[in-house]
Amino acid sequence: MFSGRYNHSIDDKGRVKVPQRLKESLISDYDNSRVVITNLDKCLAAYPLEEWRKLEEKALKLPSMQKDVLDFLRYFFSGAEEVELDKMDRIHIPQSLKISGNLNKEVVFVGIINRFEIWDRNLWDADFEGAKSNFESIAATMSKVGF
Repeated sequence: MFSGRYNHSIDDKGRVKVPQRLKESLISDYDNSRVVITNLDKCLAAYPLEEWRKLEEKALKLPSMQKDVLDFLRYFFSGAEEVELDKMDRIHIPQSLKISGNLNKEVVFVGIINRFEIWDRNLWDADFEGAKSNFESIAATMSKVGF
């Protein structure tokens, strides 16, 4: 499982080193060095292949003729790219995803249980501060949903 926050830099070719702890989880929990990267809100999300397949199965069961569902499927699945860690534990983030994720040179990897996210450092800092200042309300909502 993925957890933690890690600061890294993207090189000029769009390559970024996957943090050691996330790489170890990817290999030990999923026995694979491939992930599918796609658009997610203000960042990119990277799913191990096994988790990505689960999302595809769920997506097939959705009412795809509903406008919001169709818009979500188009946004989320159309940008998906499968990438593999290279010999230096880097992944290549395609230019189209760098643009849609608003990624600049400095990024933050954020582990979230069954995936990790890749954020532009400035966007992450602003979003995290917003969540931090509103955490009491967020925690109340989480307790209502049984967390």
